[in-house]
Amino acid sequence: MQCMTTKNKSWVALAAVLVPVMFSVPLVLGFFGAAHPFFDAFAHFRMHLAILMAIAAVPALILGLWREGLMAMVLALTALGTVLIPSPAPPAEAGTAQPQYKLMQLNLRYDNRRQADVLRLIAREAPDVITLQEVSTAWRPRLKGIEERYPYNLYCSNRSHIGGVAILSRRPFALGTTPQCVDSLIGLARIDFGGRSVIVTALHLDWPWPYSQAANVATINPYLERLQGPLIIAGDFNATSWSQTLKSIGDASRTTSAEGLRPSWLINGTLARGARWIGLPIDHILVSNRIIQTRVETLPPVGSDHLPLMLRFSISGVDDAGPDQQTVMLEKPKQ
Repeated sequence: MQCMTTKNKSWVALAAVLVPVMFSVPLVLGFFGAAHPFFDAFAHFRMHLAILMAIAAVPALILGLWREGLMAMVLALTALGTVLIPSPAPPAEAGTAQPQYKLMQLNLRYDNRRQADVLRLIAREAPDVITLQEVSTAWRPRLKGIEERYPYNLYCSNRSHIGGVAILSRRPFALGTTPQCVDSLIGLARIDFGGRSVIVTALHLDWPWPYSQAANVATINPYLERLQGPLIIAGDFNATSWSQTLKSIGDASRTTSAEGLRPSWLINGTLARGARWIGLPIDHILVSNRIIQTRVETLPPVGSDHLPLMLRFSISGVDDAGPDQQTVMLEKPKQ
């Protein structure tokens, strides 16, 4: 009996060491996303893996395996720190207060059965601009009903039954510009906000490796590099804010995240209500340096597996001259 007890203790001790190691492998691989999209796929779950690893390290500490337990705990907390520690905020712009505007971002979910809740949210919040994803055939009649309030709109063609992206605006498109779509991945429209124009982009990327997310990024980045003037990119990136995908798009467009860590996705249904606490932060709003005084909040769920985001922002008082007045012309960049 004593032999069996000792043997059982050995197995428990081995498990207490191996379980944290199991979580550490994908956790560490996620830091090498720049090397290959395969590694970046692990990065999206860094926050969850780090928390699981920290919890898994507790039994080792209880069993007196201090070295192994502390090493696992330090690695987990260090990885978690790269997610939770916010980036330094840009300095606030001095000068007179600028008018504030609102942009709502939402992946509608193509088969959302609570379409009326979405429309009530839009009516209650009254955003100036709305960026949407998964605008399926089932959604078009519903959205048609609010076009009187949002007469300026762009719908990009569906890639599949889940639908495409769309931009709805109460404010006019900038004079002489043409809203355009790029491979059904993004829609772009230069919108006039009281005499200052801003390029608003609605984006929807595919899932990470082994799906086509990396190819999507390679397609859209040459277009983003050419955009001039104030820019807002809002959408369902299917990628976290610390991933290589977000870094690549931010570098190409010269934008930064307006919201930091903001969980927004969880499996649809009852669990979706917990998205803001335990979900994946894959819905983002990126802004250029002339989009100022930004504040982002998550709104209550409205039947989608994604939470709505609301961006409140102002536009820098720099005069809109020169490149900012260029028409959005998105001819395919030369290879």
